[in-house]
Amino acid sequence: MSWLTPIGFLGLIGLIALIIIYIIKPNYQNKVVSSTFIWKLSLKLKRKQIPISKLRNIILFICQVLAITTLAFILAQPVIAAEKEEEKTEKIAIIDASLSMFTDYEGETRFERAVESVRNLANEVFATERDTITVILASDNPKILVSGVSFENQDLLFDALDELVDPAKKVDKLLQPISYTKGDIAGAIKLAEEKTMLDPHTEVLLYTDSKYIDPGKVTIKDVKNPSEWNASILDVRASNAENYYRLEIDFACYGGGDNGWDAEIDVTVKIFGFNGTEETVTRDVSVQCTGGEITTLVFAHEPQAMPGEELDPENMLAEGEIPLDILSYEKIEITIDENDCFEYDNQYELHDGYKPSLRIQYVSSKPNNFFSTALLILQDTLSKRWNVEFIEVKPGEEPEISGFDFYIFEHDSIPNNLPDDGVVILANPKSIPSIAGVTLVQELIAQSEVNLLANTIDHPLMNGVGAEKITVTKFKELKVRDDEYTTLMSVQDKPVVVAKNAHDQKIVVLGFSLNFSNLSVLYDFPLFMYNIFEYYSPSTFKGGHVYNINDEITLTSRSMELEVFDAYEKLITKTEDSSMTLKLTTPGVYTVVQTPIDGEEQKESFFVKTPTDECNINEEIDALANPYFATEEEKADFDLLLYFALALVSFLFVEWWLQSREQF
Repeated sequence: MSWLTPIGFLGLIGLIALIIIYIIKPNYQNKVVSSTFIWKLSLKLKRKQIPISKLRNIILFICQVLAITTLAFILAQPVIAAEKEEEKTEKIAIIDASLSMFTDYEGETRFERAVESVRNLANEVFATERDTITVILASDNPKILVSGVSFENQDLLFDALDELVDPAKKVDKLLQPISYTKGDIAGAIKLAEEKTMLDPHTEVLLYTDSKYIDPGKVTIKDVKNPSEWNASILDVRASNAENYYRLEIDFACYGGGDNGWDAEIDVTVKIFGFNGTEETVTRDVSVQCTGGEITTLVFAHEPQAMPGEELDPENMLAEGEIPLDILSYEKIEITIDENDCFEYDNQYELHDGYKPSLRIQYVSSKPNNFFSTALLILQDTLSKRWNVEFIEVKPGEEPEISGFDFYIFEHDSIPNNLPDDGVVILANPKSIPSIAGVTLVQELIAQSEVNLLANTIDHPLMNGVGAEKITVTKFKELKVRDDEYTTLMSVQDKPVVVAKNAHDQKIVVLGFSLNFSNLSVLYDFPLFMYNIFEYYSPSTFKGGHVYNINDEITLTSRSMELEVFDAYEKLITKTEDSSMTLKLTTPGVYTVVQTPIDGEEQKESFFVKTPTDECNINEEIDALANPYFATEEEKADFDLLLYFALALVSFLFVEWWLQSREQF
């Protein structure tokens, strides 16, 4: 039994008052009076009632004491407390594994601090020898490290924590990040909910470096150090206007509390392969960053006024912009030369300022403007990613059979030895070398225009090309002796356009002259030629040369083998297929290596940047999604007030009855 209002026991003071009343109560005194028979008889009767009177007085006193005591108990509100089971509390520790958690200060990262804090929490839990602990890792793919670990199997937890900060995972004295993006805190909370929805006493603790304005029921454990700061390269843009590149670089500094960090940072900009030369141009610049605000550094071409003229103010560089004439570049490398606490955003690279050469040779005994016009159109279209060089060999001149990417031989200009270092296009050939694997069967002349028919098999060379619109009046039937050829178009089941794409031989044969077909005046012809260039010389990767973490890109191979290396020149994947899909999980420079048909190894690079939101190492978030907590069902206490009230009434009734019997 327990008491809800123990102060009610002050009512027991009434017992003292009762005793005092009985002490000061007047007693009967013996006095001498004249004796008569009546007095004698009265005395005789009184003497007989004395024993009963004393017993009644004693009972009366006891009833009064019990009534006062019961009243005091009622004031103290007596209850019998509900029986409660021994509570076993579980702690759920969520460790944020976002990239910003690997901010390093004096050799210790925030992530290591978080792991150590969880270790201390576990020691407190195990000290009870009753409670349990669960640890969840909030990486980009959250997972439960250990679940419901108790004192008896505590080694499981400590081994898991040791694995997180294993010295073998350190690179250059820094702990290697578990993920290079933001941790999925919501997903980790969802995993914790599997326990909180069953046990309302579960406590959820989040060890993080983010500040949550409204964390709800989750306990936030901040693992930041106020002295940490970060100088960041947020973004780099190179835009081309009037043949000159404008280079814009965004910087910011974070740390030092909510107002950000003010610092003057040293920046080095290196331009490799400057303007098509082997020269590397270096610029060292100081950039003032203020309170987490973005500061943009600009390098741009400065127009020069013509003699005797004044330069238009609108064409002049703005204040703070640095003059630099960049026509082309192989690579631009930007580096922050600061010893800050977060190293993953201190370097940025651009690789899209250099266009490789694409050499095309056109040879014809009877040149026509159809090919020349189509190739000029292609030269302009392909110039966005290629430096196209188009060479037309005049009749009578000896053509080259090496050193070009594409060879176009028309009519009777077909050489006896076909080139083996590029794509060969044979248009209306008079003869074909046997090494090509194609034979001319016969030349057919139609009485009227006949339509070409496309092969029913879809092929990249026929994308957008409507063979049903193409007509011919004179054509050559082709006989294919090589299984690697694909028939693209035919006339009356006779192949007239075939193509082959093998590692050692890439050939396209058109068995008709443009002079005897309407193809030359259709848009389909330059489109067909464009398909040839895209099919045999595809872009290795599309979408530019800068990507984000977790982007997926498709790599297209132009060789028998394609290899991809990361920033540490470690081979991360290799394929012999024509294409592959790669998910980008780490920041830095990726290099793609392949050897096309010309036998020269080619290297292409692209850059994967650190997520911008992870560069802000003092991130503030409005609210945190909380797990669902089960509602605790409490057992009600048993209230004794009614029973004590009945007892009080009983005692008062007995006291009243005894008082009423005093006159009888």
